[in-house]
Amino acid sequence: MSIVPKLQKGQLAQTVIAGVRYIGLVKKTTMARRRGMSPMVLIQWVGEPPRDFPEEYVEEHALTLVDY
Repeated sequence: MSIVPKLQKGQLAQTVIAGVRYIGLVKKTTMARRRGMSPMVLIQWVGEPPRDFPEEYVEEHALTLVDY
């Protein structure tokens, strides 16, 4: 697992939770605190968010880059 984030500010990222695809805009990335942990990414969800928060920090390993 990498300490440096692979996603960059301004990119679109997606995640699938319970078979539903959610897309969000990457607003901020932070390095992992130590080896074995995933970098954290601040996501602003587009459309219906998976939880009650329009923005939240998500571990990078749970996200993939949107190909368009």
